[in-house]
Amino acid sequence: MEDASRSWEPEEELVLDALRRSATRLNDASEQELADYISGLAPEQLRGVVSNVKGIYHELLFVQAENIDADEVTARVFEATNHPGADVEFIVDGEVIRAVQLKAVASPDAVFEHLARYPEIEIVATEEVAAAIPMIDSSGLSNADISADVARVVSDLPGDGLATEMAEGAATSALLAGAMSAAQVLRSGKVSRQQFATAFGDISVGMVTATALDVLIEGLS
Repeated sequence: MEDASRSWEPEEELVLDALRRSATRLNDASEQELADYISGLAPEQLRGVVSNVKGIYHELLFVQAENIDADEVTARVFEATNHPGADVEFIVDGEVIRAVQLKAVASPDAVFEHLARYPEIEIVATEEVAAAIPMIDSSGLSNADISADVARVVSDLPGDGLATEMAEGAATSALLAGAMSAAQVLRSGKVSRQQFATAFGDISVGMVTATALDVLIEGLS
């Protein structure tokens, strides 16, 4: 973790790019400056940053996938991360043909809120939520995997053990909060207990054990 020569994989570089996009003052930050920023955050602040970075990382992964699929359509994120209503636009021959909102969430709540505010803008969500809402397309990316990627990269930035524990804790807290929000969907019958277990069980954040997941599901059933 303290090795200044740490080599980042391409997707890990995207997490760092997402962190840089998350705040104007980080746009040109070095890895050490990113680490200093993360280390200076209180736990509540870090949870918010991890959640924000996860959403931006989802957008960057989605755009990357669109731009390497060899068709005539390309994609790009809007320059402003708070662009109203949409995150990504699609281009053919230099013309914008559509725009979509990306959602990297564990619960459908944020999807419904967006639909109420911007009914004319299409939503593309991570696999777990898209599976629970028939009208929503999937980005082909897992919310659990994205959460784990962000936690790992933030934890691997040069810094002390406290920052590592905070980053892992932030990812875990976000995951459990999302699972609790999904209780309403589980109770409504829109998704089965087995589907819920499948969606939230494939998690590479080590602190969330199978036993804890079973207890959580029992509490939601």
